[in-house]
Amino acid sequence: DTHKGTYGRVGIIGGKKGMTGSIYLASNAALRSGSGLVYSIVDNDLVDIMSMKFIEVIVRGASDIDDYLNAIKDLDGLCIGPGFGVDESRKNIVKEILRTYQGPVVLDADGINCIADDPNILLERKGSTIITPHPGELARLLGKSVKEIQENRIFYSKYTSEKYNVINILKGHKTIVAHKDNIYVNGTGNPGMATAGSGDVLSGMIISFICQEIDMLSSCILAVYSHGLAGDIAKMHKGEYGLTASDILEMIPKALNSIQKCNC
Repeated sequence: DTHKGTYGRVGIIGGKKGMTGSIYLASNAALRSGSGLVYSIVDNDLVDIMSMKFIEVIVRGASDIDDYLNAIKDLDGLCIGPGFGVDESRKNIVKEILRTYQGPVVLDADGINCIADDPNILLERKGSTIITPHPGELARLLGKSVKEIQENRIFYSKYTSEKYNVINILKGHKTIVAHKDNIYVNGTGNPGMATAGSGDVLSGMIISFICQEIDMLSSCILAVYSHGLAGDIAKMHKGEYGLTASDILEMIPKALNSIQKCNC
């Protein structure tokens, strides 16, 4: 006895001209992961473009901080950053949302880049936060080199989680989920997933599970594992070399179904 609202109201903030694919992938990944209502929140000049691209996702437009805050007030959780871009206006939007929005936030890609000059803003949050950096983004956030991050992936994953009170998901080969003393190292996935948009799919999956009221850490681990598994299933169907993020997106239901069947 359920309806679409039972499975969470997800908001995805992102997109700019030339980068609409990122928010498209993240929004559809949330739907494919079980969310009943997904809202894609974009600049007003992208509303027509996104309305033509989407079928099931609801599009909301915004032009300034007040518009963005109004667009998110009834949502259960947010993913901020896919294809959003980085400039002073967008930095201010991201920071103000982090200060005022009290629900869970997944901060991805340009969302992370928008706070790289002031990461302590994460400590001001009244809600839970997940960050999903690749090594370059984490290096920028911490003022380290990519080489240093890659040589000490578990250390810096744990260090970042503790320093900024976040769940840190460091992407790459054997993606790490770190929440203070809890460390998960993922074993699914393949090199074909090193493709544009793959991380956007993961972010949409994470916020989807959270808005379905799966606990935060379990949502992150489930998303990372099933994202890699979807990539492995896509590899079996289409091969590794030409794998795309859209292929991963299509296989999310099969990955979740296989987990359910084996009771993993």
